[in-house]
Amino acid sequence: MSRRGLFLFVANSIIWGLPFWLTKILLTELDPSLIVFLRSGIATLILVPLTWRSGALKKAIRQWPWVLVFALAQIAIPWWLTGTAQKYLASSFTGLLMTAIPIIGLFFAFVAGDQQIFSKRLTVGLVVGLCGVVLLIGLNGLQTSLNWGAIAMVLIATSGFAYAPRVVSRHLQEVPSLGAVALTVAMTAGIWFVPAAISLPNHTPRASVLISALIIGVVCTALAFWNFFELIKEIGPTKTTYLAFTNPMVAVLVGVVFAHEPLTLAIVCSLPLIILGTYLSISARAKPRESSDKSHAG
Repeated sequence: MSRRGLFLFVANSIIWGLPFWLTKILLTELDPSLIVFLRSGIATLILVPLTWRSGALKKAIRQWPWVLVFALAQIAIPWWLTGTAQKYLASSFTGLLMTAIPIIGLFFAFVAGDQQIFSKRLTVGLVVGLCGVVLLIGLNGLQTSLNWGAIAMVLIATSGFAYAPRVVSRHLQEVPSLGAVALTVAMTAGIWFVPAAISLPNHTPRASVLISALIIGVVCTALAFWNFFELIKEIGPTKTTYLAFTNPMVAVLVGVVFAHEPLTLAIVCSLPLIILGTYLSISARAKPRESSDKSHAG
């Protein structure tokens, strides 16, 4: 992986580890549909004027059907599902469930005939990372009862998260990243406008809720998705799904530091495996076919 690719990967890992905690704060006073609208709406207000002047948005509009597919797979549906699930699941546990994304991503790649993903180093990294996640979930699961309906929502969302990078890689490579992100969040805001309006609270939310909404909209959406598009173009859709290992890791650490969640033995034992698995996976050398496939994307 190039230095730029590594920087983008680390940045996305950190930025997308925060929403699990921030969403939990928002859920204390806001409905999941309103949270999705706020995230996408705030990002829309920032990105649409910026990208319209540069012409990037106009280029994205030409590919609007595929941008809509990406919006539905990556944001509009999964964000509502995970937000609803977090009403019944801990934020760290919700993030850990998303480590299924690489598995589903490998399935999509296999169906598409991307045989280069099955290199030895990448496969070993996947197995090591998943062992760490299974250890963490297993030990925590022994202590609490699980809401299987909420778990199903998160797993459906992970399918969308796993598929969305392939849409970018194959159909949106030539679209400026900021333009594609601007149209994506604008479409999402439009989809959730009516449900959000219906679910408006009858009181002014606390300052912590308003600040969390601002951070999740500006940093975790507008900035993060520009970074995400650049990352997909830099390292490809398959390796991008390994954010599913690092995002939960950040989510757990944020929970310990800021939400004062306990640093359990399960976390201490499993995180080294997750880190090692992620390193092996993203540092695996791409076979020649991968670059060839990317050059013919679209």
